[in-house]
Amino acid sequence: MHRTMPKIIRKTMRKTINIALITLLAGFTGVSFAEAESKEQVADKYNVELPGKHELAFRSRYQSTHDDWWQDANAFTTRVKLTSSFTLDDNEQWQLLLQPNYVFVHNDNYNSISQFNRKSVIPDTQGGSLSQGYLAFSSNNNWQIKAGRQSLSYDNERMVGALEYWQTPQSFDAISAQYNDQMNWHIQYAYVDKVQRIFGRHADKELPADDPRNGYLTNRPTSEWGEHQLKGHFINMGYKTENNWQLVVYNYLIDNRDQASFSSNTVGIRIADEFKPNSIKYRYNAEFAWQEDAYNNTDNYQAWYNLVAASIQYKSHIFQLSQETFSQDQGIGFKSSLGTNHKFQGWADVFTSYSGQKGLRDTFFTYRGRHKKLRWRFVYHDFNTYGTGQEIGYEFDFELAYRLTRKWQIKAVYADYRSKDTWTAEYLAANFDLSTWFISVSYNI
Repeated sequence: MHRTMPKIIRKTMRKTINIALITLLAGFTGVSFAEAESKEQVADKYNVELPGKHELAFRSRYQSTHDDWWQDANAFTTRVKLTSSFTLDDNEQWQLLLQPNYVFVHNDNYNSISQFNRKSVIPDTQGGSLSQGYLAFSSNNNWQIKAGRQSLSYDNERMVGALEYWQTPQSFDAISAQYNDQMNWHIQYAYVDKVQRIFGRHADKELPADDPRNGYLTNRPTSEWGEHQLKGHFINMGYKTENNWQLVVYNYLIDNRDQASFSSNTVGIRIADEFKPNSIKYRYNAEFAWQEDAYNNTDNYQAWYNLVAASIQYKSHIFQLSQETFSQDQGIGFKSSLGTNHKFQGWADVFTSYSGQKGLRDTFFTYRGRHKKLRWRFVYHDFNTYGTGQEIGYEFDFELAYRLTRKWQIKAVYADYRSKDTWTAEYLAANFDLSTWFISVSYNI
């Protein structure tokens, strides 16, 4: 019985993908099937086997938030992603990739930003998008070029990332090139024309009629738009030695045509190393970045960012101590407007801001472990202002994940932020307690 099950699953998944492709094709061409024929009947009747390789993925998540500032919220959503890749030549150098993404919202008792209300923010909006759609060419000497909508992630995704945690990921309309010899050098460049943000394509300039801000706002704030027009140049060059010492230098030059305060020039350096003289493995990494205003930005500032981290690993147990610091200049903080900010400064997202962390220092301890198919992670954060050292608050984060198979996974996460008694003017949300938890089931994500 157990030996035939994978074959049944594969056959069912293959048929499901074919049905999804038929549906998408019918939607784009305007063709409708006869009422007597369901999509399943069409797939069976015509034995549809479209060319290319197709992978279907989904993630259902229920999240609940207790927010002392905004109202409590809960969200039950499902993300469905179809990745279709097509080889266009006999040498397998030209490839076309299409990745539509759709988010189903099963309840709307939360603030998704796109549909704004006074409840706590969970930025997962119902709707479809093309998260990736690009043409790629891979040479025989380690070069690859992509043109179209694509995911861009550099290093730990602090400056530029895909934000895969949210149901609608972040992607870029870009032309990118990379050289990767799989040994020492990894050089990446991208010219970016537009960023597709997590708020979805329906979060445009117009406010919905039911938005409570209608009357005193004429348009949606640009920080909430689902798309931003960019003229960006991203350069990331990494060198790694045979004994795992790594050096990365980068320059991210962003001209944001819609949100001028996000236009910046960021130059940084990152060093990482690991070594194992005995049964314990040691790792460290350090990063420093300098940022200034650029292009149409009316602010005049210079700010810096740094991260230092050191860890030890014994078998499957990892203990790490880190500190992340954002400086500020005349009240304007270092910005990571294109980064995967949810990964940093606590999963309660109290400090997840694209407009800049105004003089913030986060000291945090992380413990990660694994036993067979079970993984866990615990993080403790201590937040202080950079300039005065004022205590802002602290946060406990806990994650538990169980991988049923190579592609199926169940995950539970809890985050609890507690503010200190002192008032913090720079971070209004940080003056109020917030706790959140979620449980998710995912396939191939």
